[in-house]
Amino acid sequence: MFDPIFTGLAWLLSFFYSLVPNYAVAIGLLTLAVMLLMFPLQAKAVRSQAALAKLQPEMKRIQQKYKDDPQEVQAQTMALFKEHGASPLGCALPLLVQMPTLFIMYRVLAGLVHKGADGFFDPRYLDKGSTLYQDLHGSKEMMSFGINLAETAADAAKVSFVAAIPFFILIAGVVATGYYQQRMITRNNPQQSADDNPMAKQAQALTKVMPLMYLLFGFTLPAGLNVYFLTSSIFRIGQQALIYKLHPDLLPGSGTPTVASRDVTPPKKASTNGSSSSSKSKPKPVTSGRVTPKKKKRR
Repeated sequence: MFDPIFTGLAWLLSFFYSLVPNYAVAIGLLTLAVMLLMFPLQAKAVRSQAALAKLQPEMKRIQQKYKDDPQEVQAQTMALFKEHGASPLGCALPLLVQMPTLFIMYRVLAGLVHKGADGFFDPRYLDKGSTLYQDLHGSKEMMSFGINLAETAADAAKVSFVAAIPFFILIAGVVATGYYQQRMITRNNPQQSADDNPMAKQAQALTKVMPLMYLLFGFTLPAGLNVYFLTSSIFRIGQQALIYKLHPDLLPGSGTPTVASRDVTPPKKASTNGSSSSSKSKPKPVTSGRVTPKKKKRR
């Protein structure tokens, strides 16, 4: 079912390799192409996340005000989301899309280094007349910058520690950029630091868990996927910086209005004697009182 997608991405990878005959560079260019395709979705997620973070105080006020009426809490919260263009689904959707993307990239890269019965590469999904196919076919390694991209760091460490050093450097880059990306999200949304904020706890947990996941993937998956992780993390860091530059209203302290700031206080009722307290304090205009001098009679 996914073979047409695998074949399409493999063709695109082959095209980039024909431009720059380097396996890591070609994988990086393919990753950038995929990330650019997903840019609208990712941008929407960043905007939704920033909007939700800034609406947290108002959401908490709604929960306290209607704590005895869960249906009203839900109705008021949805109205708040609609008014400010925020959507929890918009934040979660890119995360759901990342897993299929990772699976597709893994299958494409695994197809490139598929081994035949003789133990040599017999690439799948590639045109046999392409340069990428010709360079991989009959080989046992996919070397780029001193790293066999078809090998895992765990396998390289079994050979020797020195042989695994390039793998460790690549993994360190993946973990560092992944951690910085999560810290960047937290820094741009300081409202998420509240202890009683469910989104804050999720963000803090994600900041701690994601680098560990990158570390696990880095050791157990082929190094070619680490090139994908590193490139995608760097792209997302630049993407977030660009979005916040183009939309400074998403930054904390930009004064996004909330329902609470738009509450209208009803005017005070007039007193029963027909005059208000403000009218009592206002002096009455003097309409008369000027003394007109008497005219003298002429003799």
